[in-house]
Amino acid sequence: MTIACHFSQLSIEFNQKNLFPPLSGTLFCQQTALIGSNGKGKSVLLRLLAQRLLPASGHIVWNRPFIYVDQLTRLAGETLADALGVTALYQAFQRVEAGTATMDDFEQLDGQWQQPAIWQSLLDSARLPVLMETPVQNLSGGQQTRLALCRAFLHSDHFLLLDEPDNHLDHEGRQWLTDRLEQHKAGALVVTHNRALLAHMQAIFELTDKGLSEYGGNYALYAEQKASAIASLDAASERLDTRIRNEKRQQQTSLQKAAQRRRQGEVIRRSGSQSLLLLDMQKNRAEQRQSNVAQHHQRVLGNLQTQLQELNEKKTHTRQQKMVLNYQPDGQKVTLFALRLRLPYGYSEPLSFTAYSGEHWHIKGSNGSGKSTLLKVLSGEILPVSGEYRINDTFCYLDQHLNLLDKTLPVAEALHHYQGAFSVEQWRTQLGMLRIRGDKSLQPLNQLSGGEQLKATLLALIHSPSPPAVLLLDEPDNHLDLDSRQLLEALLCEYQGTLLLVSHDEAFVENCGITHELNLSD
Repeated sequence: MTIACHFSQLSIEFNQKNLFPPLSGTLFCQQTALIGSNGKGKSVLLRLLAQRLLPASGHIVWNRPFIYVDQLTRLAGETLADALGVTALYQAFQRVEAGTATMDDFEQLDGQWQQPAIWQSLLDSARLPVLMETPVQNLSGGQQTRLALCRAFLHSDHFLLLDEPDNHLDHEGRQWLTDRLEQHKAGALVVTHNRALLAHMQAIFELTDKGLSEYGGNYALYAEQKASAIASLDAASERLDTRIRNEKRQQQTSLQKAAQRRRQGEVIRRSGSQSLLLLDMQKNRAEQRQSNVAQHHQRVLGNLQTQLQELNEKKTHTRQQKMVLNYQPDGQKVTLFALRLRLPYGYSEPLSFTAYSGEHWHIKGSNGSGKSTLLKVLSGEILPVSGEYRINDTFCYLDQHLNLLDKTLPVAEALHHYQGAFSVEQWRTQLGMLRIRGDKSLQPLNQLSGGEQLKATLLALIHSPSPPAVLLLDEPDNHLDLDSRQLLEALLCEYQGTLLLVSHDEAFVENCGITHELNLSD
């Protein structure tokens, strides 16, 4: 297999601390994913490979050209032709069509006559305007993201470095991205948390505190290997527990035997049948021997307990966490209904539906269809054009930015401000159980990763004195790492209230216990 890039001993410092251990790896001309918890440095590694950042140490050797597309790439230029970097070719084609072409134009277009068809096919597949004079400023944010990806895909011989390219893409956009990546034979390294896309990868790199681990195959194989690793850790933990119990039994037996020998010595001493000097020498030897045995047991126990602690730490970081939102419905009651509801944006038809306790609704539709608008109307943030609706008073609306807590406050203080029944220290203990420990619980919430912000938000909800009867969630999985997505979907799957969920992640939706769908596509 052709090697696109090799990097060795890459490191970088932030605030005089290494962000990750020195990283080494090889990128082949295949589709490779880069996964890992938020905050571990995936985007930084991509920028290092794209030579947008200088490493503190290490080397990068590229064997082929590459293109880097970050999460918010906005292409320069006024028109689609400018943004795609094909203005000169396009203008030459225009002059040929107008009959004003020069010899220079024909020389420039030699071997390029198929390009207009390629441009139009690519733009059309991305659901973008195909007229090359279209102003870029007329495109939405999602369209500009697709345009940046189109420019990358035009370079069929370039290796692609893509940082969460599926964010803000709807279902059709994600399917388009997957199809285009499969057709791109030069290979790509893609930062993504989308399991549907990960299913099409040929290899996966995982970035953790320990460094970079490589898994051959797609997400299913990765998950299988992770499950095997967890089983191995469980087995090792059980073996260590057994050894510790055996060591403690041996220690207890040694202490009992030593006590028995002391009692026998005291009996002999009192009988006067042996020399006191001899007895004292025997006693001193026995005490020295017992001290050596005790020290040996302590060393063995200390070593085993250290191994167990390290193993438990590995298990903590490997095993999926779990949270439960304990809402208990009082029978199957109507918690939400809408009657001839017309939205101010997006979907133009009147909406009528009724949701009961325990029902989980997936709000479907392409970008711009009004999914977010519906949730904002139901939460009271904006007014409908007409119609009526009712919603249970104890509802909770969370948009993509998770604005339940005051993000300017340190995490534990933000939680205390939301729910004062717990002290700041008690909240810090709760955060520690979710791996938000030490200085992190003292940082402002807005400085934490998306996954950590989600955990703090869920912590507030599960300890609320009145758990919500209705959850309105607008793409809560955006920007979340895999662990955080799985934590959230497990909580939502078991949630017994009413759920209205907007998400384009098929795997996430499937795991949230969906019972109904509301499709806003025209």
